Amino acid sequence: MKNKGFTLIEIIVVIGIMGVIASIITISLTGTLNSTKKDECDNFVKEIEEAACAYASLNNKKITCDNNKCEDIPLSLLVEEGLIISETDKCTQKNLDLEATVSVEWNSKGDKICTYNGDKDYER
Repeated sequence: MKNKGFTLIEIIVVIGIMGVIASIITISLTGTLNSTKKDECDNFVKEIEEAACAYASLNNKKITCDNNKCEDIPLSLLVEEGLIISETDKCTQKNLDLEATVSVEWNSKGDKICTYNGDKDYER
């Protein structure tokens, strides 16, 4: 008489191997998702900083600048001007804080440096 099918031990081993493979895939995907979220946050902050630098360049008569530093530009102004279209902060996944500001200054080479909330509010 021939035995057909698998033994209980064989089934348990196969399930164990599948569990190990599933856990490895889960760990790998978690790292990838975290990396993607970090990149999205970095790009969001860069977008805001570039919008503020563009606004400062185009509207140097509307904002006060002295000693290589300008007054801080509120996000509400950048949204009003259409330079920022996102309503959600990509770093916190909450509504964009329109009271937040971007500082604009120039370094010794004359390059414009725009910093969103000092970039310290975001863990990147």
